[in-house]
Amino acid sequence: MNSTLFNGYSGIKTHQFGLDSVSNNIANINTTGYRANNPEFKSLFSNALNSVNPNSPVSSDMNYGSTVASNSISNNDGNYKESDEEFSIAYAGKGWFVVGDNENNSFNATDVSNGLYFTRDGSFSRDAQGYVVNSAGYYMLGVDLGKIKDGVFISDTSNDEANLATGEIKPIQIPQNLHYGPTQSTNVNLALNLNSNQGEINTYKLFLDSNGKINEEKLLNQDINSLIIDNENINASAYNNAVIKITKNNETKEYNFNYGDFRTIGELKQLIKEQSGLDLDFARDINGDINKNLILELKSPALDELEVSLEGKLFDKLGLKGDKKLFNLNIQNFNTSKNYNVNDLVKLNGAVFKRVESAGNSSPLDDSNFWQMVDSSSVREWNEDGNYNINDLVKFDNKIYQKLSEVNSAPTSADWKLIDDNKTLEITQFNSSENYPKNSFVYFNNRIYQKISDETSISPDDTLNWKIVDGEKFLSDKINIANYKTTIDVFDDKGDKMVIISEFVLNNNSPTNQIWNVKSGIYDKNGENLIGDLVEHTISFDGNGKVNAEPVELKYGDKSIQYNIAGSNSKSSSNFSYIDSSLLDSSKDGTQKGELVNVGIDNNGVINLSFSNGITEKMGRVGIVAFVNDKGLQKIGGNLFEMASISVDGEDTTPASGKPILGWDESGNLRFGQVLYKYLETSNVNPADAMTDLIVFQRGYSMNAKAFTTGDDLIKEAINLKR
Repeated sequence: MNSTLFNGYSGIKTHQFGLDSVSNNIANINTTGYRANNPEFKSLFSNALNSVNPNSPVSSDMNYGSTVASNSISNNDGNYKESDEEFSIAYAGKGWFVVGDNENNSFNATDVSNGLYFTRDGSFSRDAQGYVVNSAGYYMLGVDLGKIKDGVFISDTSNDEANLATGEIKPIQIPQNLHYGPTQSTNVNLALNLNSNQGEINTYKLFLDSNGKINEEKLLNQDINSLIIDNENINASAYNNAVIKITKNNETKEYNFNYGDFRTIGELKQLIKEQSGLDLDFARDINGDINKNLILELKSPALDELEVSLEGKLFDKLGLKGDKKLFNLNIQNFNTSKNYNVNDLVKLNGAVFKRVESAGNSSPLDDSNFWQMVDSSSVREWNEDGNYNINDLVKFDNKIYQKLSEVNSAPTSADWKLIDDNKTLEITQFNSSENYPKNSFVYFNNRIYQKISDETSISPDDTLNWKIVDGEKFLSDKINIANYKTTIDVFDDKGDKMVIISEFVLNNNSPTNQIWNVKSGIYDKNGENLIGDLVEHTISFDGNGKVNAEPVELKYGDKSIQYNIAGSNSKSSSNFSYIDSSLLDSSKDGTQKGELVNVGIDNNGVINLSFSNGITEKMGRVGIVAFVNDKGLQKIGGNLFEMASISVDGEDTTPASGKPILGWDESGNLRFGQVLYKYLETSNVNPADAMTDLIVFQRGYSMNAKAFTTGDDLIKEAINLKR
């Protein structure tokens, strides 16, 4: 056999191998995760021809044939296409998914058990037991955080970071009927912003007691500076003065009230009453209850006419301003020729008298047995420079005196007669259980009524027996008080939802110590029925905005929740006026039961489970390994590779690929690539290169076949020479 024949034969055989390899690549051009083979060739052997020209500087050799050098796998990434399957994943970069042939497989960087394989095919799904497997039933290996026990997911995030960086991987199991185990709420921490210019809830509702009646004492104890008019805090510290001017009997008196001398609504009410005699109160409804609109009214309880003027920045802010005549009952002056019945009223020298006992026409000043003074608000104060006539009445040292002689002297002398103590007719709220005599005065439906008959009457609605006698009054704008309401879900030991509702009401808006009163309680899941104790507590802010609020214990049944409104684990509560009142952050424990609704895998390969209770938590990660020499892995079919061993110098075998390397570092982050969820990697066969190689190998095959036939012809010709 000549060399030409041998070379042609080896060339045919070598190019046939190339054709087989390329055609296999083309056959798997749509195989998910397929790694193409790259056939490589080498010369078979050669012989140096030193006898041809031993002294030549150019070597002369003779090569004999070719053979296959290798059929290495390609390390190039394929393309990535989207997939809707639950566990479709792809890996971009250097690395492999790890699969095992049974559920007991495990793997770490130093110990590789039998039955472990490596693949780039991420077409995984869950089997009937919840194991993540490929289409051939091989189990996907990864890190399991051990949170799933007997079909229940137990929340524990304390060691997630460290456990996700472990080198131990095993089959991943996520049961189909997995549910999130409920845990009881024991601690709730809130961070919120409280804006003193905002009122979220109708203020009236914030002061209702357990009987549905407004707690008047609490309302009157509100700091004036906590009030809001037209969504703006009145800022009583700056707009701090209120002035009342009262003109009576051509005499004008001025009363000044300054915020600081009083702080609460009740204190202002008391000061106005003591100094001016006027009544400051909240407008009331037909039953005498404070009107839900919360409007302040300033009125006179006296029976004579008063000209009142209101001034000052504080009154302006409240909407109490202007000039009014507050009251004029128009009681007839005493007439000596008229006969008066019991309960009739008369006016004499500025005082109002009521007939008692029996009818008659005696003078109120001479007959104290049948007349009773009921109001002396219009009687003039005594003045030592004044000129008084006989029977004139004066007010001196809070008593009423009658002038008896022409001598000018102080009311304490014998020239004066003591009539009675100074009196102001007190008008009370109508009480349906009380029987009112004629000329009684009551507040009813926010107005003053006078009884005009002796007949029994149910209420002032009876216009035959009652009449309206009040004049004008000053009414404020609608008042609100800065408030806010929070609702946050918590859970009992069975995972049933409850809610903690807190109502915040601004009580003191001092720039150096802003105080909010808080009522907190645990309610049913609809927030309607209180199922625990209602706790009253406070939250305050100093001049620098530093918060102070002690944690409180909210009880329900034999259980309790520690509740803190000073801040969450990451934020503190604040009182910024440029931010709406809002819940900024919360830190709490406790969860309700939830069913598994979704599985997700992030770019770092971490598997997250989402449940119907709104909680998403890590359960493990996809196992990724890399090799120093990927080409040293051996194909076994089914898109799987295994580690092949080689012997070095007759010594112990070692993996041709090198030992496996974990795909993540000590912090748990992937270091050679990233996982793509809902994607699959296509074959990395390049169609253009494959077709080119196919043509090249075909031409090589043809040319070697020609060389073979040429060699055969030469042999035939040599044989014919002998003939």
